[in-house]
Amino acid sequence: MPGNPVRPESSEQFTRVTRTAVVRMGASALRHVLLAIALASAVVSSCGGKSATPTLKAVPVLVTKVVQTSVPVMVEYVAHAESIQQIGLVPRVEGVLEDVYFRNGSVVHQNQVLMQIQQDQYQAAVQAAQGDVDKAKAQLVRAKSNVQNQTAEAKLAQALAAYRYQKAQLARIGPLAAKLAVSQQDYDQTKTQYDIAVSDVVAARANLQDVELNQSTSVLDAQGSLAQAQAQLTNAQLNLSYTTISSPVTGIISFIQVDQGNFVSPAKTPTLATVAAIDPIKVIFQLSEADYIKLAPRLRSMQHKRLPALLQLYLSDGSLYPYRGTPETINNAIDQQTGTISVESLFPNPQALLRPGQFVRVDFPISIKPDALLVPQAAVQSLQGASTVYVLGPQNKLQLRTVETGTNFGKDVIINSGVKAGESVIVGGGTNLQPDMTVAPTQAPAGAAQH
Repeated sequence: MPGNPVRPESSEQFTRVTRTAVVRMGASALRHVLLAIALASAVVSSCGGKSATPTLKAVPVLVTKVVQTSVPVMVEYVAHAESIQQIGLVPRVEGVLEDVYFRNGSVVHQNQVLMQIQQDQYQAAVQAAQGDVDKAKAQLVRAKSNVQNQTAEAKLAQALAAYRYQKAQLARIGPLAAKLAVSQQDYDQTKTQYDIAVSDVVAARANLQDVELNQSTSVLDAQGSLAQAQAQLTNAQLNLSYTTISSPVTGIISFIQVDQGNFVSPAKTPTLATVAAIDPIKVIFQLSEADYIKLAPRLRSMQHKRLPALLQLYLSDGSLYPYRGTPETINNAIDQQTGTISVESLFPNPQALLRPGQFVRVDFPISIKPDALLVPQAAVQSLQGASTVYVLGPQNKLQLRTVETGTNFGKDVIINSGVKAGESVIVGGGTNLQPDMTVAPTQAPAGAAQH
């Protein structure tokens, strides 16, 4: 070839120069140029160029140990939530619904004022009843006064004094009359005065008893009138208090059924709104007869002591509810149609995430599985319908294992076969992992995210 061609110092420089030439030559020579690039690269590599084979770096991954321990065997049941106490708010008096103080569907607290019914007529009734009470009290005071008693007692005392005087006169004149020292007429007059005095004492005593009886009757009548007036006042005060409707419990209130400004009454307005107590909330599920037989001894202990929080709950989207529940009561009979028995449990519900009527899934531990192998759920992958895990092998090379999985236990999975206790499984950190790939393992921190 004539002349000395300019030789690029590297295949990269050569490629760059050639690409520029291709642009200048046009697309028609593209196939020839590409062939030239391939040949030139081979020549450069064979004529003293160093090997360009890159050194592969180990992929960093997070690993954790396969744990062997005894775990409860969980059985899943479909369940639904119910309020532990649902109370309908009904008007107990009639009137115009003047004010509504709550927001539909909001949390309300016990004794919180929710609604106000017109009060005018009930306030007037209280004032009228209070006046009747005051009047009855005055009548009772008058009935208890003893003026008439004192008058009757004074007349009796006067009659007794006259009687004693006439008795003394008769005692003095009697012997004299026997000796004819006084006339028979004087004796007869004295005796007559004495008999009159005796009669006056009897009459005065009868009058006193009659006055006392009348006073007792008047006092009783006055007391009865006062009691009746006080009862009417209490009833009027109750009716007035019924115009203010407060929440009987803490819970979630429903939408109001009657708009503000409408007339409401006990007969025509059965329910204004409903308050449902939902913290804790009741979750009901149906226990199969076979599972009931396994759990019967434990369930019977509910009659004597509170069971620990054994139940796990999953929401409709599959997420784990953050609080555990406690079995509380069990029904008294098995349903003949379904062969199940109802179990009621309680779950804390401070954020009001669970609502009455909501369907959930409940895991109930029916037995204990000894020496179970646990790996985090993040370690288990699905490959062509089979469950697999990556195990850290010798020299930090990955081994792909097919495993047989059991039930979930919290954030872990029970592995029936495929791994051994103490082996390290990959739980995160690497992408596009392949069998026999060399990795750089790091122990995953407890509770850290694995994805």
